[in-house]
Amino acid sequence: MRDRIYTYSELKERIQKDYETFNFIIESKHIFNQEFIGFRKFFKNLLKKESKKKNEWFNKDKPVTENNFKFHVLRPYFESAITEYRIYFHKEVVPDLSMAQLYKDFPNLKADYDLLLSLKDKVRSGKRPKDLEKDYEAERLRKAALEDKATCGICHGYWELVDYHGEQNIIADHGFNIAFGYRSGTCFGARFKSWEKSPESKIEYVKQILKPTLKEVLDSKPSQGTVDALIKMVETYNVNLEGYYNLSFNVRRNTEAPKSPEYLLPGQQIGYSLSKINNINLSLITEVWVEYKSRLENEIARFEKQITEWVLKPTPKERMNNERNRA
Repeated sequence: MRDRIYTYSELKERIQKDYETFNFIIESKHIFNQEFIGFRKFFKNLLKKESKKKNEWFNKDKPVTENNFKFHVLRPYFESAITEYRIYFHKEVVPDLSMAQLYKDFPNLKADYDLLLSLKDKVRSGKRPKDLEKDYEAERLRKAALEDKATCGICHGYWELVDYHGEQNIIADHGFNIAFGYRSGTCFGARFKSWEKSPESKIEYVKQILKPTLKEVLDSKPSQGTVDALIKMVETYNVNLEGYYNLSFNVRRNTEAPKSPEYLLPGQQIGYSLSKINNINLSLITEVWVEYKSRLENEIARFEKQITEWVLKPTPKERMNNERNRA
């Protein structure tokens, strides 16, 4: 099961963003090694033809099932040259996917791939220097103005403005994951006024999230009892891991491996890994606790400084209209 489903329009938008960068590279008449490698993968994977590869673990003496299959199906996919996104072209991932529509929307994939490959001898080493970079922030601001988007007070991305519970110009829901039949998680800054118009999202985030989390962390200062419990957790993990690897390969493929032990503090989704620590002691655990507590305290201080310095500003669209009126 995959934990993210995309619409075709989302896939198309992500491909378009990469294409904007590719077109900038071509127009700039400079191409650097990382860009060449990234866009070579970008075009190659989009143009890949679906094929099959034998499954070397297939057991012909057993019935064909989801776990005992004859072939791996190798499909084209989108791998961004500028971000870490990878989206496989499969109906389970993009339910309304149409390859015919994709190649219609991006008719120059092959020609642009050939153009990229023709530049191989002109590739320069290293990253693109600052003086040759595209002004991405100016481009984001221009696009936000055209689409009437404004800034989220928490993630500081540009998002749509909507009417919500009788209030106008509220930041729309964003920052969530879509899975099979449900949606999980939303950025805390959604459903508040934009950062240009109100500091309320940050005020409430400090009040509802950061300060309560810090209090929980302070209340959970580690003791020798904490250390003893963590040592016991690691001992149990090692016993379970040994049992897991004593299973046959076929059984192990369908058995979930023991979860790696962590020292998990309030507010954390991923804790401090303990599986490779040979000497778990109070000094070490206290150091981890202090480092996390300090980061929370610094985050609160940073947010409170931003709240104190907040001033009313025009949204990107208002800025664009003001500039036009002055022209």
